[in-house]
Amino acid sequence: MELVEINQKIGKALDKLYKEDLLLFDKNLCERCINHRFAIYLEQQNFGEGYFIDCEYNRSHLHENTSVKRVSSPNGNYIDIIITKRDENYKNDLICFEVKKWNNFKNREKDRENLEILTAGVRFGYDYGFYIIFGETREKTKIEIYQNGRNINQ
Repeated sequence: MELVEINQKIGKALDKLYKEDLLLFDKNLCERCINHRFAIYLEQQNFGEGYFIDCEYNRSHLHENTSVKRVSSPNGNYIDIIITKRDENYKNDLICFEVKKWNNFKNREKDRENLEILTAGVRFGYDYGFYIIFGETREKTKIEIYQNGRNINQ
C-alpha cells in the first residue's frame, strides 16, 4: 500500500475520532482510551485483507521466532497501535504507531527511537511508523512519519 493512500486512511480515522469522540479530548481522558477509539476508526478504513489493528501489541515474529517485542527495552515494549497480519512473517507488519497527547511530554524521544528501530528493516519489518501527537483539536494534531529507520517529514 502506498504512503499517499495510508495517509488518507489515517486522516479519515483522525477526522472521525475528533468528530465522534471530542469529549475524550475535552475531558482530558487518558491516552489508552483515545488510542482505543482511534484504533476502532483505523479498523474501519480497510488496510487490506488479513490485516488487523491491535493496541498495546508486544509480540515479535522475527525469523519465525515468536517472542516478547524488544525494541528499546530489554524487558520488552508495547507498541501503542499496529497494523499487521498477525502471522509469523514479519514482512506482513505494515504500520506501527506511537501516540501521545498534547500535554504528555514523557518519553517522546524514546517513542521516536522505537519508530526508527521498528521501521529500519533490520529487526522488525514495519513499512511505516507514525508518531501522532493528539492535539486538543484535530487541527492541532501533529504527525511524524518514519520509513527505513528515519523520520521522512524532515
